[in-house]
Amino acid sequence: MKINLQPLYELRERLESSMIAGICLLSDDFRLARAVEQMETLAGASPIFKRIYDTAQSALAPGCSDRCGAVLDVYSLVDAVLCTQGIVETDGEISNITLAEGKRVVSNAPYSVLAPLLEALTTTGSGHYSTVVNMHKDHPELFQDYRLKDALIKGLGAGYSELADQIETWLCEEGEDIVPLLKHGLDPKGKKEMVRRIRVIEALRKEKDNSYYIALLDTAEKEVREAAIYALRHDKGNIQLLLDLIKGEKGNCKKAAQSALISMESPETLEYWKAAMEKKPNAAAPFLALSHSDAMADLLAAALEKMTGQLLAYASDKKPVPNADITAMNGLLEILAGKSSPAICSWYRWTAQKPVPDVMDTLLDAQNKPVRFYAYGGCGSGFYSEDLRDNLSFSRLILNIFTHSMLCFPDRRLFALADELFESVGTEYLKPALVSALFAQSAPEVYDRFSLYFEDKKREDHSFCVKALENVMQYLWFNNRTGKYEMRAVHPDPLYNRERTINHANPIYEPLDHRWFRLLTSDKLNTTPSPYSLGTLINPNDPVVCDILGEYFYRRALDPMVDSRRVFSQMKTCGWVGEKCKGVIVEGVKKPYNRNFWNFQQLVTDAPLTYSQKADEVEEVRRMVHKHEINIKGWNDQTIQDLCAQLREDAKSEGQERQT
Repeated sequence: MKINLQPLYELRERLESSMIAGICLLSDDFRLARAVEQMETLAGASPIFKRIYDTAQSALAPGCSDRCGAVLDVYSLVDAVLCTQGIVETDGEISNITLAEGKRVVSNAPYSVLAPLLEALTTTGSGHYSTVVNMHKDHPELFQDYRLKDALIKGLGAGYSELADQIETWLCEEGEDIVPLLKHGLDPKGKKEMVRRIRVIEALRKEKDNSYYIALLDTAEKEVREAAIYALRHDKGNIQLLLDLIKGEKGNCKKAAQSALISMESPETLEYWKAAMEKKPNAAAPFLALSHSDAMADLLAAALEKMTGQLLAYASDKKPVPNADITAMNGLLEILAGKSSPAICSWYRWTAQKPVPDVMDTLLDAQNKPVRFYAYGGCGSGFYSEDLRDNLSFSRLILNIFTHSMLCFPDRRLFALADELFESVGTEYLKPALVSALFAQSAPEVYDRFSLYFEDKKREDHSFCVKALENVMQYLWFNNRTGKYEMRAVHPDPLYNRERTINHANPIYEPLDHRWFRLLTSDKLNTTPSPYSLGTLINPNDPVVCDILGEYFYRRALDPMVDSRRVFSQMKTCGWVGEKCKGVIVEGVKKPYNRNFWNFQQLVTDAPLTYSQKADEVEEVRRMVHKHEINIKGWNDQTIQDLCAQLREDAKSEGQERQT
């Protein structure tokens, strides 16, 4: 129904005139009286119109006690209603606006919701990181609002680098429609914000914007120039340009050109890297970390073979090893992961066989101290070692690098080599052999082949084998999102510093045989696996795994030497809750970890029990405290009584919900 609002406009006009003329003349204003009469036709259309009409009549009534207040009330109502009636019209047919797939121009969120985000993205101050990140986590749809795009791009220059890096990651997941905004105002002589802009552009456009990267080189300086040069790696037609830049650039810009060139395979690039490795292997080797091609791996293998032979010669001549050669060998070992060409496999095979590793361990440096090689990897500390305190032998270091290479970059040639070395060298290569089997063989086959090394406690190498098993299992995770078991490891990002790493997750061939879980939770290993390591293996959709591990975690919860709260989450993941978990509070409070009031309350909160069961056990603990069977520091009996009452009430509500 279309309503004629003209009487409302006339009423507002007459009210304004009357207020200017003076309220004392209101009763004599016949034009205002007529405007009020015209409102009678609207009074039946809406409650708000009726209220306006009634209030206006009361203002004109002779006995009105507060005429000023009545006039202001009616004017405010009329003005408020008319402010909502604005309209814009145009002739023509309605048509849909074409948007990029999956994108929206504006969200339904009001400006008041976006305002804190805009402020956090465009100003400096504390708390902005959490504001932006939490909002992205809780309401990711807001970040598709076009009103935020420009602010997000400005956020690439945020003083808090963690926020700027996070925004860069989000923008790299956008569509190409954000690219024009990124290019607008991009300063080739700018700083970190402009570098991040280029990184986002190349992540979205890759070789499509190759001419743009080249054009930037005319004016770009410092870090922006470096980023533009590295972006040239997406187009193999840039090989000659990159070779020219390597000759003409210096410092980081030259390194950027070399980093871009390493990703391109051609006779020209291979010739360049061959000459570079022969002339300055220490300077050229780090760039080979970016390539996993056999051609580049062969260059590394040749350098490793030459350096290893040189080191063996020092041992034969009983001469100290110069520090430069130690550094060079470490540099070559550091880029070995991800290389699996036949030449690399031959070098692995050579260094695994006696007497090479033993001779390498006899080397002495210029200070007459034993030489111990190292390389950065992804094993916790950064070293290819389970522990920084390990004084790694040469054979152990190579074995760890070999295993790490398979974890991050699985390759069937390395799998075959792992099996070969396991057969020829022995249980020293049990760890890489087990990793290769998990990647390439069926679950029953893997267990049948390897379990005998862990089940027999009488084996001389039993402890070594169990340690190898624990090392492998620390990389194994169940991915709830993919529903698969994966081997996870981290590897240093060769483009940045050693603190920045790349995560690798590769699925194994088949889910673990159930017998592994029985073995891991038995006493055959002479060791107690940590709840955390076993917790990562829980497949909540496998009832057998949940039953085995759930019972194990329950036993651990009752163990006097284990803090029960550390295993409650794993029990819940296994579905090991309720009646199965009887006694976890009563037994848990007997442990020294929980003998203060706060920890006891936390124990009750986290326990995998129903509200009713929690109340029963809390009352039992209360009885124990009163009988002086146990002492809990800071005990508050009234608080416990209130807690029990609340638990009983929650139990009733829980029961009613189930019935519903």
